[in-house]
Amino acid sequence: MIPLNAPSIGQLEEDYVLAALRSGWVTIGPACHDLEAAIRKHTGRTHAVLCSSGTAALYLALRAIRVKQPSVLVPAYTCDAVSNAVIMAGLDLQVQDIEKDTFGLAYVDQPPGTIGAVVLPATYGVLPADTAYWETWCHRHGAVLIEDASEAHGAVYRDGRRAGKLGDVTIMSFRGEKTVSGGQLGVVLTDNPEIASRARQWSHNGLTCDLVRYWATEPGMNMQPSNLNAALALAQLTRLDELVAKRNAVHDRWVNLFSDIGNPDVFQGSGPHTPAWWLTAVKADHFTRMLPQDLGTALEHKYGIQTRPGFYPIGYYPHVPNSMGSRFPIAEHLLRTLLVLPSGPTITLDQQEQVMRAIGQLTGAW
Repeated sequence: MIPLNAPSIGQLEEDYVLAALRSGWVTIGPACHDLEAAIRKHTGRTHAVLCSSGTAALYLALRAIRVKQPSVLVPAYTCDAVSNAVIMAGLDLQVQDIEKDTFGLAYVDQPPGTIGAVVLPATYGVLPADTAYWETWCHRHGAVLIEDASEAHGAVYRDGRRAGKLGDVTIMSFRGEKTVSGGQLGVVLTDNPEIASRARQWSHNGLTCDLVRYWATEPGMNMQPSNLNAALALAQLTRLDELVAKRNAVHDRWVNLFSDIGNPDVFQGSGPHTPAWWLTAVKADHFTRMLPQDLGTALEHKYGIQTRPGFYPIGYYPHVPNSMGSRFPIAEHLLRTLLVLPSGPTITLDQQEQVMRAIGQLTGAW
């Protein structure tokens, strides 16, 4: 089996997790606090609120920001967890097509004053291109800018800010296949103490732990982090530069391998920022008529190679309100054409060459 995105786990991770286990703290514990401190230092944020997942982090952020308008603008091409969090937070979802070179939002076609928040994801490790536009637009129109840096651990903006520092609030994920893996976990990052306080309270069943123990002033949910998961993520965060370098090397090898056969269309993004490749994707329509879903199924069943297609456009999901019949041409094109390749930090050149041979045998393209 050649996995899509297996993490790199070594002795350091084993030592951190074993120490957390022996500490007796299984749920919230010292590793959680240490991870929050490390993330604050890494991103330059003032506050970090660790929680159970990246989806939970976005849900908490959307509740905590208390938007002036209930509509949240999101790109059509992103993980469905984004739309789920918006809907579960009781807000109105506004879906908009993307910019073809970065897969992110590029403009606003909504009337000013109608959008309360904008969720700006990084895709596959590529940061949104025109961040100055979004910061200016949100400030001018009273909207909250939420950076979704779940796929961008280690990426750097052109002004030197690390992913995690853009806008009013950032959310990050430490799910098992992310560059910094915690098995699960997410975090809300902000410089606003009130947003941080509300997010922390609601992640603890609404309990006001600083006042009277087990006293709640409003409803919340149990979205608390695990000390064991935090220990794993903390070990990974100490290796961030190494892990980013390994993933970037895998990406560069994919670029070279496809360029060698005359197909340079590995997604590389554009813009002035420094990416940190989480996943690598290639435009499969340039060498086959097979849909990425069909090609990926054949690769796994015949060769044990894991791939995945691009995201389904958010507006395709039946649970997304007011989206049926909407068209998102660029996002739809990516779904039909994009094949995500094995991209984890443990993938070797030999395995990548095996993938190339398997694709060539299935498609007859080389």
